[in-house]
Amino acid sequence: MDIPITQGVADDLAFRVAIRQSEIRYRRLFEAAHDGVLTLNAVSRKITDANPFMSHLLGYRHEELLGKELWEIGLLRDERASQAAFRELQKNGHVRYEDLPLESKSGEKREVEVVANRYDEDGTQVVQCNVRDITERKRTEGALRASEERYRTLFELGPSAVYSCDARGVIQDFNRRAAELWGRSPARGDDSERFCGSIRMFRPDGSLMPHDQCPMAWVSSGKVSEVNDEEVIVERPDGSRVTSVVNIRPLKNERGEVTGAINCAYDITERKHVEEHQRFLMGELAHRGGNLLAVIQSIVARNLAGTKPLAEERNTLLRRLQALARSQSALMNKGFQGALVAEIIRLEFEGFSDRVVAAGPDVMLNSRAAQTFALLLHELATNATKHGALSLQDKGRVDVHWSIDGKAEEARFKFQWQERDGPPVVVPARKGFGSMLLEKLASQDFGAQPKITFAPHGLSYSIDASLPTMTAGNQRTNLLRSSDYSRP
Repeated sequence: MDIPITQGVADDLAFRVAIRQSEIRYRRLFEAAHDGVLTLNAVSRKITDANPFMSHLLGYRHEELLGKELWEIGLLRDERASQAAFRELQKNGHVRYEDLPLESKSGEKREVEVVANRYDEDGTQVVQCNVRDITERKRTEGALRASEERYRTLFELGPSAVYSCDARGVIQDFNRRAAELWGRSPARGDDSERFCGSIRMFRPDGSLMPHDQCPMAWVSSGKVSEVNDEEVIVERPDGSRVTSVVNIRPLKNERGEVTGAINCAYDITERKHVEEHQRFLMGELAHRGGNLLAVIQSIVARNLAGTKPLAEERNTLLRRLQALARSQSALMNKGFQGALVAEIIRLEFEGFSDRVVAAGPDVMLNSRAAQTFALLLHELATNATKHGALSLQDKGRVDVHWSIDGKAEEARFKFQWQERDGPPVVVPARKGFGSMLLEKLASQDFGAQPKITFAPHGLSYSIDASLPTMTAGNQRTNLLRSSDYSRP
């Protein structure tokens, strides 16, 4: 016999079925969750249930967890900490721990994130704790921090200028070397600071390079895949310019899209200066070598054309060539850019240091003037040694003095040679090659006629010439010519 089911009974059965299905779904989630789940009695603080992942995380069997407090299973440091957590839970209804140490039954230490909520279950206060193992995440975060620290240290301490831009070319970051290269520190992320932090840029040929046409713009826009060893000249706010070599690589996202670029540049200005100086020296040496050979040829020809005995002419020739060599030594000390007057005098009179007194300011003669001055000085020294103040064994001396009179383009170089306490001076009966050097070559190269006085008390020789004509930076490579020595 069929028993009729009333609507109320049907509703009650449907409700029970729904409750049962909900319970099954909850239990499945509870059992399958990859986070630990604990339920506790809110009053006794003891565990009433735990899911399988919690047993796996702690190393306890399910039945070993039941009836224990959190501190007993290694989730909180001690009973006092557990009680404090429950007091906060009772007060606020929830508590959260972002980074909590956990020790398993076997002593393995891990880090977890705990979220606990208190709720009412048929009049009973229940606490549910969701425990997430964040050990690997923490390790990854730690490794990432260490990697970032290493990168930042390398970024700041490296010898190269490094900076990055986004896809629009806006400067995002730069190191100290980049700021030094640019001579300024641009604002990071400022839309007006794009592609490079320098005031202006130039190509190696000196033409202006707009910022939106620089190598960084090529790469950040995706027009080129990378840039290798490209030379760029950057101008600083003070107007100085620096030559740098840049290497640029794109930055890409996981889809391979260019999101910006990073530029590594290093200053080669000093290297450029060295290379330029080396080119100058090579040209100077080639030019000087040819001229010196011609000068030597002329000196030899002039000496051998005289009427003196060959042995005497040979000695004179050797001494003149040695004087020429000394002038080259003085020039080499300054990279062929010139020679100091004091250095030329020192090299000539090393053997007469106690009988030759020289005094004057630092004056750097240009190459031609230095070479001529060395030969003139040698002729004066030779004459003094053979006939003048230095020919006597125990007496006689030479005072050498030079000075600068006036300023700028009007400045004059004044040189004075004065012999004292030597034998009586005799005016030479004839003029030889030495006289030609002292008179004609000095007049020609210094632009001023020297003054020679054969006074009884000692020979004097003086020059009053334009300082700009003789100093370094003027006619630096205009060396002596062979024709200078062939004039009668």
